[in-house]
Amino acid sequence: MNSRQMRYFLAVAETLHFRRAAESLHMTQPPLSMQIAAFEEELGVALFVRDRRSVVLTEAGESLLADVRRILGEMEAAERRAKDTGLGRVGRLRVGFIGPAIDGPLGADLKAFGESHPGITLELSEKSTPELVEGVRGKRLDAAVVRLSGQRPDRLEHHVYHRETYVLAVPAGHRLAGVAAIEPMMLDDEPLIMFPRPLNPVLYDQWTALLSGAGARLRVAQEVLTKHATVALVAAGLGVSPVPRSTADTGRRDVAFVPFAARTPELTFHLIARPEPHGAALKTFIDQLVGK
Repeated sequence: MNSRQMRYFLAVAETLHFRRAAESLHMTQPPLSMQIAAFEEELGVALFVRDRRSVVLTEAGESLLADVRRILGEMEAAERRAKDTGLGRVGRLRVGFIGPAIDGPLGADLKAFGESHPGITLELSEKSTPELVEGVRGKRLDAAVVRLSGQRPDRLEHHVYHRETYVLAVPAGHRLAGVAAIEPMMLDDEPLIMFPRPLNPVLYDQWTALLSGAGARLRVAQEVLTKHATVALVAAGLGVSPVPRSTADTGRRDVAFVPFAARTPELTFHLIARPEPHGAALKTFIDQLVGK
């Protein structure tokens, strides 16, 4: 029994009329009648009772009709699933990210991807960059958004996902809140709220070099891990802090965000994946995030 035989049988069984069934199959009646007769001979049972005025399903035909409808339906569903998977319309992706990325543009980009590709399920996990790199290498993750800090991980491909500059977060009533742009020397001995150096030594040292190069003394008053905590401490008047420009979108009225006059370190996120040929869903994901 093959799909062609089942489709011929289904057309006759649903119309109970050989001529109309042949027309629906875009063929003439005699070849269809011959195909049905050969099918019945192959099965060894009659599927139809025919006379000059009517066509009626036999008990065997009734039984076969239910199975043929189910089988053809499953075949069509399997074909759709294969096409959708091959074209990147359905699938499952395991995507990791570092916390600062989701605080920035990643949340909106993941929402946009989910809306444009509802058939692709995203399994998300937040970890540190080293954990994410090993997760992608070990095939526990398909892709991850990380901060590479000038390093390039071996055996992984990487794409620049997002890059932005820094602004200075200051309390709304601070003396620097009203200046047009921050010169590094203005931060001489100013209490700073910074992230711990072990969290990102390269970026930390870039800020140290920027201030010391301008002759400003670095005075770290507080160390915190997240942008949310940083902005909260700035609002409380405990210091000032360089933060990514996107942080200014928080809408807080008790904090002012002032641009720097000098060139500052950049915040750069990379999207990493294994260099092997990508499945359609992963390729679609990378293309949308990197090509936006």
